[in-house]
Amino acid sequence: MKYKITNSKLQIIILHFVLIFLMNEVALSQFSASMNRNKITTGEQLEITFTLEGSGKNFQPPAFTDFLVLSGPNQSTSMQFINGAMSQSISYSYILQPRSEGKFTIGAASIESGSKKIQSNSITIEVTKGSVQPKQQPSQSQEDASISKQISDNLFIRVSVDKSNIYQGEQITATYKLYTRVNITNYGVSKVPALTGFWAQEIALPKNPQFENEVLNGVQYKVATLKKTALFSQQSGTLEIDPMEADFIVQVQTRRRGGDVFDQFFGNVQNVEHKSKSNSLKINVRPLPPNPPPGFSGAVGKFSTEFWLDKTETKSNEPVTLRVKISGRGNLKLIQPLKINFPTDLEIYEPKISDNISQSTNTISGSRTFEYLIIPRRQGNQKISSFSFAYFDPDKKEYVSFTSPDFNINVTKGTEIVPAPAAGLSKEEIKLLGQDIRFIKSEPVKFKKHGETFFGSGLFITLSIAPIFLFFGFIFLYKRYEQNVSDVIRFKSKRATKIAKKRLATTKHLLSAKKRDEFYEELSKALWGYVGDKLGIQLSELSKDTVSTSLKARNVSDESINKILITLDHCEFARFAPSSDRLDMQNIYNDTVDLISTIEEEIK
Repeated sequence: MKYKITNSKLQIIILHFVLIFLMNEVALSQFSASMNRNKITTGEQLEITFTLEGSGKNFQPPAFTDFLVLSGPNQSTSMQFINGAMSQSISYSYILQPRSEGKFTIGAASIESGSKKIQSNSITIEVTKGSVQPKQQPSQSQEDASISKQISDNLFIRVSVDKSNIYQGEQITATYKLYTRVNITNYGVSKVPALTGFWAQEIALPKNPQFENEVLNGVQYKVATLKKTALFSQQSGTLEIDPMEADFIVQVQTRRRGGDVFDQFFGNVQNVEHKSKSNSLKINVRPLPPNPPPGFSGAVGKFSTEFWLDKTETKSNEPVTLRVKISGRGNLKLIQPLKINFPTDLEIYEPKISDNISQSTNTISGSRTFEYLIIPRRQGNQKISSFSFAYFDPDKKEYVSFTSPDFNINVTKGTEIVPAPAAGLSKEEIKLLGQDIRFIKSEPVKFKKHGETFFGSGLFITLSIAPIFLFFGFIFLYKRYEQNVSDVIRFKSKRATKIAKKRLATTKHLLSAKKRDEFYEELSKALWGYVGDKLGIQLSELSKDTVSTSLKARNVSDESINKILITLDHCEFARFAPSSDRLDMQNIYNDTVDLISTIEEEIK
């Protein structure tokens, strides 16, 4: 039987597929706005999130005219597979604070999805009067205080330990992490914790901190590890891990009413200095149990031992090596050489200590080897009696001992027999054997006439006068140095080019070694350091605005100013967004060298 499709049926089929396509487009392009709170009081903050079901580009936020933008946009994406089908979403979130009370509407955001530009819904929020509400628009100082408080809520350092109740000598690991929900442009550690009562061993971390997402108390932060330290307590009792302090430069977006129309539309970006201090922690350290076994010298952890001689047959005056290897995890670097009772006929030297310790994991582990050089001075059978090594195991809460076997060295007659100390010679006298004969000189000998002395000679007079000239020369150079150093800004400015050249030499070495991240970091430091020293700008005041203003005041051309700002942007972009970097390292290095030379000429 044959079926014939009429025009009406064909139109219905086409319309059906068109409807399915449009429904899929709508389903894949849902763009909505949501808030965690719809009603707040003045002084509180809220989070608004724009979510697109699907993929998109060219996101445009609404104008947050009545709000202070504390953070954002914070972008996140998610993908999931259900029954073999993939779904994707992307979201942009902002942290906002209202400027005043009232009822406000946040307009729609827009984004391009596929071939269309779609908009989100608008949201209305009600801001009521708080417990303390100013009757007029906040002043600049009030707004700055509010910004500082909001930064403190969204940027802090937190220290944590894996254990807080330990035995004396047991390792704990302290980790200092940076939690942030704001944009950080620069930071530096201003105070390193003292860690009194602990022996500290730094654990290796990547040179550039790696940020990851972490949820703390229900809030998501970008988190980076700033410092990780293995700590070994040296005394019992309650010890404190001191806080770390750091200085940050935070980029805050502000929007002010009135003023220039461009400021109203785009907003102002302000760099704010912020000091942060981590928390402190109390650690309870228990003393070790009494009556330790022989061979215990403070080792705490979990260890194993190896004992061996390199040979058991030797001749007199030929060396033998006794090795003791201690492996495991714990305070390896604090383990001292073992106490061994050697026979008097064996000459023993201070042991050589070799470490193979890993510092890249949370637990310090590896091995420490002691090599004892033994020289038998008399023939016969020499016996080294067994000796012990003991440590405390905090997991078992008990001492563990290892005992070596007896070592026998069969010493036969050598080519030369050196009398033993019992024969009346000390070790120092034995070392001097062979050095008590002085050979007759075969080269020509110069004789002096009788009565000829050094006193009164020309060389004597020259050496007598020289200290006077050296003294006055030293006074002159010191006064000149003191004059230069007293003017710190002038002193730094004169040395700026010299220091920049040294850093550029390091940068060129990194360029040759193709160490990309280190190259851009060192190049950025060289450029920032040069302009800071050359212009006499303090580190806390160093920003692109202050650099631009100071260079204009020194009659530097706009072209050079733009080049230096662009170069700094390129370095930062290359360091923190390597996947988007398309710069040629050699070209940017050459441009930086030429740029410093040009600025030197223009400032002169």
